Order: sequence, then structure tokens, then C-alpha cells
Amino acid sequence: MPSNNPRVLIVEDASNWRTTLETLLKPRGFTVIVAANVLEAASALQQGPFTAAILDVRLDSFDDDNREGLTSVLVAAHELYPQMSFVVMSSYYNETEVRSLVPADVRIFYFDKNNFRTERFFQILEELAQS
Repeated sequence: MPSNNPRVLIVEDASNWRTTLETLLKPRGFTVIVAANVLEAASALQQGPFTAAILDVRLDSFDDDNREGLTSVLVAAHELYPQMSFVVMSSYYNETEVRSLVPADVRIFYFDKNNFRTERFFQILEELAQS
């Protein structure tokens, strides 16, 4: 991994996932910025650019139809940083559903939170950091 500390934005409403992802990435040399909701994400995006953003699809656990991670955060981030890639995580939406909600020109990697593969996660982020 390059020594220039690749920057990653984590947008996740569940504090346990935010903490876990940050704890996994920092020892591997990533600079991590975290946001718990759309407003924090909007502010954090101003600190970019980022190697990647890790986004939860649902940013409000009380709204079953919530897709703010994609409809608000991903769209805004892609507009600011068109070359940025996204790791999209969900335990509610499958990969096909997620891809149908994302513009075709956006590079995403999907992870099912119920079947999270840590090694694949690291592999993707390290490849993004080197590109």
C-alpha cells in the first residue's frame, strides 16, 4: 500500500459498524473520516478527495424505504469526485437492487452486511488505494 495514507469516507448510521470499519482500516494505513448521517456526510465530503467512500444504503433505521446512502450521499459524492469508487453495504438490499439505484457511470463494490467478507473488503480497498 502506498505510504501517502489513502483517505476513506465511512457513512454509516450504526455506531458499531462505523467503529468496526474504522478499527479495521486505520492499522492498514488508511486515513478515515466518519459520518453518521447525510448532514455529516455533506460536511465530510468537503474534506475530500477520497480514495473511496464506504456507504450504508439506509441511513435511518426507522424508515424501511430509506436509501439516503445512495440517493443523497453517493450522488453528491460522485458529483464532487467523479473518479471516486464506492463500497456499498446493506443488510436490506441485495446487489441487484443496489446496482439498479446507482447511476451506470458510478463504480461500486457491493457487500452484504449479513455475510461480510473481511479479506475481500481489504483486497478491494487496497487495490483502490494503489490505483
